[in-house]
Amino acid sequence: MNKEEALELANKTGFNAIEVDVLKLEASGREYYRLHFDKAESLVMCYLDPKKGNHTKFLHVSNFFTSLNINSPEIILADQATGVIVQQDLGDKCLIDIDLNENPELLKQSVEILSTIQRAHIPQIDKLDEESLMMQMETIQSIFLEKFLSCQKLKELEILQSRALSKLSEQPWMNCHFDFERRNLMVDSSNEIAVIDFQDLCIGPVGIDLAGIIVDHYISYSDQLIDNALKHYVQCLQLDVSVKDVNEWLRWGGIQRNMRILGTLSNLYIQDNRTFRLKDLPGILENLITLIPNDEFMSLKEHLSSAVMPKLHEELEAL
Repeated sequence: MNKEEALELANKTGFNAIEVDVLKLEASGREYYRLHFDKAESLVMCYLDPKKGNHTKFLHVSNFFTSLNINSPEIILADQATGVIVQQDLGDKCLIDIDLNENPELLKQSVEILSTIQRAHIPQIDKLDEESLMMQMETIQSIFLEKFLSCQKLKELEILQSRALSKLSEQPWMNCHFDFERRNLMVDSSNEIAVIDFQDLCIGPVGIDLAGIIVDHYISYSDQLIDNALKHYVQCLQLDVSVKDVNEWLRWGGIQRNMRILGTLSNLYIQDNRTFRLKDLPGILENLITLIPNDEFMSLKEHLSSAVMPKLHEELEAL
């Protein structure tokens, strides 16, 4: 939608805004707009084409987050027929705008929130299955390598995916935001964090969300910062595990997550010509290479670095 169409839709739902700003576009297809009113007040409108999905799960999780005192946007209006949600405006500042190496308390707060979400009892949440986890990983081959880069499939990647699935099945399975990264953690003027974009919450391996906040596409954290964050996470999680255990959860959760995202973002470009996250692909691939164990996968790491990464840069420069 353009600004005029968004303004008209807002007015139809009873919000007589005087101006609209286009905010971020998400991989899910949700569109976000800031509605401006008199006296410098504003709200955020989220639109999802009813033909493509609905807000039912988002609203369900939002209610439970409120009951659990997990900071998230207050829902002002939900109109499933038009695909519109109007919610509290949390501003533009998110953790992606902040160097957590210089603000370690915010990373500490993030893992506290994550552990609260993971341990909460939220009924009627679907559980990921191993078939889905594998299918998501396989998109690195079928979409990212074959379709986006015109490369051949790699047998070693198939072996790595099987290993990852086995390791993920051994982890604790709890509530999983499924995109718990800095861009989905807003920060207010008091440095309090609010969680957004939780419509994909499910039951899944704990390492996936942990990797989302610790293994970042845009910045490298110091070893000391990661160690302190994981120690705090272990305390908050209230499980009898070591930081070494959690590091392994993070490794395999990160491998699954980065394979999946490489496939997802490539597919958004191939199917819908959406280029807004293509610039992130080299960082995501680099994170994947770093996470892959050095033992029998060293030749795979070297191939991804020496052959696939240059091919990716070449493809991006040609766009």
